[in-house]
Amino acid sequence: MKLNTRLHGRIRYQTWVRVIPKAGAGLLSHIEDISTAGLGLEHDQPMATDIECHVYFMLPLYGTEHIVQARCRIAGCRPTETPGRYHLGLAFIDFVSDPRATSELIDAFVDHLNATQSDPPAQAS
Repeated sequence: MKLNTRLHGRIRYQTWVRVIPKAGAGLLSHIEDISTAGLGLEHDQPMATDIECHVYFMLPLYGTEHIVQARCRIAGCRPTETPGRYHLGLAFIDFVSDPRATSELIDAFVDHLNATQSDPPAQAS
């Protein structure tokens, strides 16, 4: 049995994300969950783990769309219950956008959704 040993709570949130690895083809997918430490997404193509990539996505908070740019490490890739689909776990290394402000933005976004979200995941418009 594998225990969930995450230090940072994740919240379900769905929005578009662009993933650009240092080598190989990038992908456009949906974020499935997010925390201050990283994000999870699902896609139909597996990716090698322990490689760096850049991600771009938007977070709406307080009536403003914030563009987040980050350098990540692909921490995990595993098949989902749906054949031909893979869950990718990405760990933030640093933020290309203002590092402190971006980290605080993600914190505020997660806190805001925790306070307002029921069972269905939030959807970006």
